[in-house]
Amino acid sequence: MLDEDETEAGPSRPTRRTALRNEGAGNVQKRRRRDEEESEASSNEGSVNQPSTLAEKAAQKLTTDELERKVKDVVRLALFSELRKQPIRRDDMVKKVLHEHSRAFQVVFDKAQERLEDIFGMSLAELPSKEKKSFGTGGSRKPVGNKDKPSTKSYVLKNVLPQEYRVSDIISWEKNNEEDIMGLLTVILSLIHVNGRVLSDDQLAHYFRRLYLVDNDKFDLEKLLSTFVKQGYLDKQKTNRSDQSQNSEKEPLEYRWGPRAKIEMPESNLVEFIRALFGRDAPSDLDKQIERSSGIDLMNLV
Repeated sequence: MLDEDETEAGPSRPTRRTALRNEGAGNVQKRRRRDEEESEASSNEGSVNQPSTLAEKAAQKLTTDELERKVKDVVRLALFSELRKQPIRRDDMVKKVLHEHSRAFQVVFDKAQERLEDIFGMSLAELPSKEKKSFGTGGSRKPVGNKDKPSTKSYVLKNVLPQEYRVSDIISWEKNNEEDIMGLLTVILSLIHVNGRVLSDDQLAHYFRRLYLVDNDKFDLEKLLSTFVKQGYLDKQKTNRSDQSQNSEKEPLEYRWGPRAKIEMPESNLVEFIRALFGRDAPSDLDKQIERSSGIDLMNLV
């Protein structure tokens, strides 16, 4: 006796219940494919559009005057932090400016960026992560940027003015030989870069002696190096160099570019600085020497 939903079936005629099961399985597969497509589309668009949409909705809860005030406060905080050579963290902007409107961060941040670029010729650039500690001498000769490293959510102001306006004559330097200090920093960064991107403390001391900077009244080298490390221009790490004397009381150290230097010193500027130092006395293969010692691909520099 057949069920009321079934009919007698032959090899070429499936039962109604079997057909429904097959149809259901097909629908499940179709829904699964549709869900996968929607999920993929969401993942592709969500990282760019969705957070912006959420931020815009959160920003709508602010009045025009409130939004403008918060944009100005972020700009002030960025300028104040840069004056002290301190990075500005996202948490700082949330706690000191946005408060309970943290979800509107991206809108406020983008508007502050526009204000900084239009008025001051600067923009907030995220600091790269510090390089992991490595042992022994010699650099990895990898690109200076750390694009694949995780987000630090810390920012510094970066000069975005056209090159023709980046001249020292239009900068009002402080009387405490700040221009000389920045010049020395550029020399140190250049030496690090052309020595395989890492320089031991002994090598740095050797260069200081050759430049007649040791016991120079103008610079307190030890204090300056500490300041450069604190400001993020230099990254100082301990090392276990095998050539270090066992009787030496001095702890072996290595210097690399710090996160701030990677933001503020484009490789193209570095190459131009090295060329200017040599001037007319530059060897004919200077560019090849720069490429070989630092890993810079001069053909791809902008």
